[in-house]
Amino acid sequence: MKFAAFQALVRQARSCRRFVEADPIPADLVRSLVDLARIVPSAANQQPLRYCVVTAPVECERIFPRLRWAAALKDWEGPEVGERPTAYILIVKPRGANVGYDVGIAAQTIQLAATATGYAACMLGAIDRNALHLDCGLKAEQEVDLVLALGRPGETIVLEEMDPAASPAYWRTPDQVHHVPKRRLGDILLP
Repeated sequence: MKFAAFQALVRQARSCRRFVEADPIPADLVRSLVDLARIVPSAANQQPLRYCVVTAPVECERIFPRLRWAAALKDWEGPEVGERPTAYILIVKPRGANVGYDVGIAAQTIQLAATATGYAACMLGAIDRNALHLDCGLKAEQEVDLVLALGRPGETIVLEEMDPAASPAYWRTPDQVHHVPKRRLGDILLP
């Protein structure tokens, strides 16, 4: 892959919060996304992560209320019926383990791969961990660290150049276009 193509993929891989529920992501593709995450770098090559894959509609319905969507959008409670994810990948770690780097690498790999196949993802950390623990039948020594919601993208997301003094909070315009401010390169490079 050429650098320009990779740049385009990264720019396209946004946190999607509305999906096309009528066009589900295939279960085999979701398993393939986990297979990619399985082979990414891991601190000291310990490979501590495990994955709970949820693709059946009834199971997705059980997971959905355990998630909190878009804290910056105060008047929005999350995707409506018809806009909800059609699959989830729950990233599970050993209870109390500090594996943030591994989780980040795995989650970003999944998101980029989903985008490359025409689907989208949203990484969710505001979750009901206790309920998800029960939903997935996890062992006492395991806990859910992050949830990736997956599906066919159902919204337009636009990156906006951010003024250094402005808020980084994202917003939606009345036509439901999701705007995401990003700091300029010159504002994040240290001298």
